[in-house]
Amino acid sequence: MREASWAVVMTADEPLELLLANTAWHLATGALEVHVYLDRPDDPAAEALAAIAGVVVTRCDTDHWAELAPNWGRPPLQMRRQALNANHARLHTRADWIIHLDADEFLRQDAALGRELACFTGMDHEIRFPVWERAYLDAAPTGIFDGVFRTTTKPLRPMAAAILGDDERYMIDGMMGHSEGKCAVPTEGNWRIGIHWSFRGKGPQTKSNRVPSPGVRLLHFDGLTPLHFLIKLVRYAGHEAEDLVRLVSENRRVQIAELALGPRALHDRLRVLDGEKCDWLAGFGLMDRRGFDPRPEMERVLGRVPELSVDAFDAALRARYPEEVAALEALGL
Repeated sequence: MREASWAVVMTADEPLELLLANTAWHLATGALEVHVYLDRPDDPAAEALAAIAGVVVTRCDTDHWAELAPNWGRPPLQMRRQALNANHARLHTRADWIIHLDADEFLRQDAALGRELACFTGMDHEIRFPVWERAYLDAAPTGIFDGVFRTTTKPLRPMAAAILGDDERYMIDGMMGHSEGKCAVPTEGNWRIGIHWSFRGKGPQTKSNRVPSPGVRLLHFDGLTPLHFLIKLVRYAGHEAEDLVRLVSENRRVQIAELALGPRALHDRLRVLDGEKCDWLAGFGLMDRRGFDPRPEMERVLGRVPELSVDAFDAALRARYPEEVAALEALGL
């Protein structure tokens, strides 16, 4: 059986090191293409990314939005920009399937994705990748990919409150970010890509049929460093209340509301686990202690491994998001 080809698409506003890690990882593990839409049209990452074979770079400038959204220009909401870009990539990729990811999401294959997608071709379903979210074992990580992974309590919903305890209100089905995962969508047919799932046709939104991937999972870092996570919350907090309801789930809004109580303390309470908590989650099948290290794949694709330390990444974040960092420092970061 011929393996199906697949591509990744993302809309990104991130330091170059993360984009290099994400594109190299997916190209090295089988992606035909990685489409990167740079949310900042003047992003200096464009040149380095465009030099990588298999990476397709699009600057989201005025001309880009005039083509994709001629009636209103650049959409103010991030999710709308992501969806428009994902569907643009679906129409332009050479791959059989396409997967919308965020820059801090990586596909881990326990079985070859191309072979799996070949089996599902023609079945009229999207393929969902269940999410595993990074947690820390150390409150002071040194590398941006340090940590372990916990997964959703969806299959254990009647027991979720007992498993999660007081932290449940900060979570959606045991996850700090999202519990839906992401999906692979065929590039042929009347599919429309959303953020976590796809739809069919051009009329009222009709969710596509979906089945879980038997051999691939989504690793969601939900911020590559504690500072990265907290900047995300501050950026969300800058939206109007009604837009925030459309952008994020209730648990994320609870996280945002409690930033004022101390950003770093909030982060560590929610995302740093001790050995006993890991054992507790592992007993329910909710913990994977395998680490994640994209450096071999980066070496293979890029011929080098950029600096992946927390300190270096945070320095890039401070330069990129000075207003958000100032807001966090005012809260006692």
